[in-house]
Amino acid sequence: MRGWILGACMLLSAGAAQGQEINEIYGKVGYWEIVTKGSQMCVMKRSYGSLDPAKQQALVVLYDVPRQQVALGWASNEPKFPRAHGHLNFDLAFVKKSSLDESWGSLSFDYDKQPDTYFLSHMFTGSADSERILRDLASNEGISLFLGPAVLQALPLDASDAVKKLRECALKGGGSVAQ
Repeated sequence: MRGWILGACMLLSAGAAQGQEINEIYGKVGYWEIVTKGSQMCVMKRSYGSLDPAKQQALVVLYDVPRQQVALGWASNEPKFPRAHGHLNFDLAFVKKSSLDESWGSLSFDYDKQPDTYFLSHMFTGSADSERILRDLASNEGISLFLGPAVLQALPLDASDAVKKLRECALKGGGSVAQ
């Protein structure tokens, strides 16, 4: 699973920070781990284990303050896509109690298969969308991706304090001391 997360981090940051490696652990909040990447880029990551190795997943959020970008990514070996690389439109939704917020609508996600794990990612650009996705991650209980009417992925978040720590990490220039 750790390889999935590192692979997802590398995939998500390929366009924004080529050649940079994860520097160090900045902090841990609940199930989330925050790591530094470069000078003002931080990554928030969580793995979702399973007794069935084919159902393990990871969620990764990369926050790049100077570029006003947030990359959201999933790592999973399910579902199987017809090609190893491509783009698909998914509906992004958030869950809070019994309500489903579908206001993000359909977003184009890149996907890449390495070796039998799929990485899905979407880049939110500009301060408005970057701030909105961080607020949604912090204030909702779950996140879901839909492919048409079918739920593709659905994961619990519990990320309010983790998003605070991610913002702190990014605003402190990636941080230099593990906390």
